[in-house]
Parts: sequence; C-alpha cells; structure tokens
Amino acid sequence: MRLQTFLGRILVVLWAVPACLCAKPFNEMTIDRLGGTIMDQPADGSKPYALGTTSVVNKGDVLTVYDQGWVILKTHNGDRIGLDGNTVAVVDEFYIEGPDRQVRFLLQKGTMLFKVNGRDSRQSFFEINTGGEVTSINDTRCILVYDPSAAALDVKFIAGKMTVLDKDNEEKFKVENSERTWKDGKMMAEDPTPLDQLDVVNFNKFFEGEPRLKPRDNNFLLPGAD
Repeated sequence: MRLQTFLGRILVVLWAVPACLCAKPFNEMTIDRLGGTIMDQPADGSKPYALGTTSVVNKGDVLTVYDQGWVILKTHNGDRIGLDGNTVAVVDEFYIEGPDRQVRFLLQKGTMLFKVNGRDSRQSFFEINTGGEVTSINDTRCILVYDPSAAALDVKFIAGKMTVLDKDNEEKFKVENSERTWKDGKMMAEDPTPLDQLDVVNFNKFFEGEPRLKPRDNNFLLPGAD
C-alpha cells in the first residue's frame, strides 16, 4: 500500500513539471520556398553555398539574395520570413524553446516580408535592426524595405502588433494597411499614409509562391516584382 502511495506521489510531481522544461530547443530555420540564387555564408566561416529546398539556416548566417531571387524561411512553429531580390540580412539571433522565441535579423539592405505568429512569453522578442531603427513585431504581417545608401526605412504594416524604435521615438502601429518612412533614424511624417492595396495583394502572392502583379506607373512596389 505504501509503495502504491509513493509511486502515486511521484506521478503527481512529474505531471506538475511545466511542459516547457521538456520542450525541445530549435536553433535553425528551414526553407519553405525559394527561387533564383540565394547564398548563405555560414557563421563558422566555412565556404558560402547556394541555398536549396533541403537547406537549413542557423544563427550567425549571412544571407544574400541576388537580383530576381527570393526565399521564404520557416520556423518549426510556422513563422515565415521572406527575403526578396537584392537583399542582404544577418541572422543575429535565433532560438525557440517552448513558449519562448528570440529572433533578431540585421537587415543590411533590401526587402524582408514577415508572417509571424504571436508569443506571450516575456522572454520572447522578434526584432529587425536597420541602422538607426529597431522594429519589433509579434503576430504581425508586414514588409520592411531598407536602403542604407539613403539611410531610409519604409515600413508597410498590414496587421498585427508592431513597434519601431528610432533615435527619438517609439512608434506603435495602430492603423492596419498603413505605411511610414524613416530617414536617418527619424520618422518623416506624424501621420501614416494608406498602404497601396497592390502591396497587400503581392504580399499574399509572395508567400503563396505565385507571380506578383506589376506595379502601376509611378507606384513603388517590392523590388524584383516582374
């Protein structure tokens, strides 16, 4: 009888152990879709190689997407990160375990697109650094276009939770389908401008792997959209 009681208490203790303590950590992303040439410079300094459908991307890797190329990275829990043509980005931090997610990209130039799920953990962050700005996202759909030669960041916000921290301000995006621009680390206008619906259409087409629509005359759209 005592043995049964003792075993029962052990089972209760084991049942009470938080599931996160047994969660498997993830330190790499897989390739969801890609097209064209995308080079990966591994963090260990080994020879760069072209990404393929079976490749993985790790913390510290430098990704270079050439003209007409594009790639969609995927985390184990469904976050999807897109890099469009003429983009260079560094995976500065990548760690996911249980409810915790710690991801940081250094966008050196070009265009990144994000379909990121939510996280409630206080230990979690998902950041994109672009010179004078840090963009924080959570359960977000958005596009970031960064031109280092002009120190310019264009943020196309579709939906979700997003904040841009610059030299002087912390701007929380509240208006869906809106756009803001930063120059030299400062927000250029107090009020956002409406996002062109064509940007939203092409955002969805990008993640579905479909050809994007051509921009109308005098309409700025994602680089590489032919």
